[in-house]
Amino acid sequence: MGKILGFIKQNRLFSGAFLLAIIASFIGRFSLNFVDWKVILTLFGLMLVIQGFEVLGVLRFFAEKLLDYSNSNRQLIQLLVLLSLVGSMFLTNDVAVLTLLPIYLKLYIELKHFKGGIFGAVLIVVAANLGSSFFPFGNPQNLYLYHYYHVPLGQFLLWMAGLLALSCLFLFLLTLRIPKESLPKIVAENDTIDKKGVLLFSLLMGAMILVVLGLLPDLWTVIGLILVVFCYQKDLLKRVDYLLLLTFVCFFMIVGNIAEAAVVRDILAQLLSSAKRVYLIAIALSQVISNVPAAFLMEPFTQYHQALILGVNVGGLGTLIASLANLIGLNIIKLYTPGQQKSFIKIFTLVNFSLLIAIGCIILFFIH
Repeated sequence: MGKILGFIKQNRLFSGAFLLAIIASFIGRFSLNFVDWKVILTLFGLMLVIQGFEVLGVLRFFAEKLLDYSNSNRQLIQLLVLLSLVGSMFLTNDVAVLTLLPIYLKLYIELKHFKGGIFGAVLIVVAANLGSSFFPFGNPQNLYLYHYYHVPLGQFLLWMAGLLALSCLFLFLLTLRIPKESLPKIVAENDTIDKKGVLLFSLLMGAMILVVLGLLPDLWTVIGLILVVFCYQKDLLKRVDYLLLLTFVCFFMIVGNIAEAAVVRDILAQLLSSAKRVYLIAIALSQVISNVPAAFLMEPFTQYHQALILGVNVGGLGTLIASLANLIGLNIIKLYTPGQQKSFIKIFTLVNFSLLIAIGCIILFFIH
């Protein structure tokens, strides 16, 4: 029983989704036809490639190189925030936080006169969330909604460009609060990187991007990807977050049954009757159940796809629950600087809700 409770505590998102999927299947029906297997396959392929980049230490390599170019506390944090923003576009917000936040906290602990503290850690997490919103493959909710609504790539990027521009502006302004004091030179731990490995996984990532864009078949491309990875480094197959994939399957089961319930369908259709309402509800719902479940829950009941896509991405700001990357950031803080948890939560809440109000209100004017 203790092991089961421990598993549930460590995997609350999956455990909650699994329980709700069972309830939904009993009330409605169990059918694997509810599951969008193209999304599951694509997500698996992307996760496998991302694990390759993580093992190669790509983000860590660039982060340590940035240390050589940083002459002040402010400049170092600005460069790490920029790397978090850009890195999350290609390697997801979770990987950006998992890679860059420990590097930053290590500097924070070891350098006695390092200024920026927990505020810098918060900015790295925020940048990862905002940066991941730009591409269809940057985070799970984008991947799912992009496939579901069949949004043209150009249109998607145009919508997200405004959010990215606002993100860059506000993040830059926030970094100006960091004291501009000199920083001692630091010797990077890793001066080299496996160039052949990076080239291989860059090609594999290119193939997966073509799958996302519908230019390559998902099944055969993923099978080919598995074969290549198995020959190159089969241990990567063990590193994929299969519980996250099962969580997505549970979401599909829940939403599929909800969509078939006439009463629920009518209520949600009335609630989501305008684009601005969809946008605001997506933000609000993300605050309490996280933005990925919010996307799954709302998509069958509205065709205001611009509002929903922007809503769940902006909705990653706000509470710690709003995005999985936020919770990952808190867990890393607990691990590296356990005495700073309360400070992190306080600053995180202040910064995130300030950005949620500022960016959220500006984006609202462009929802139609």
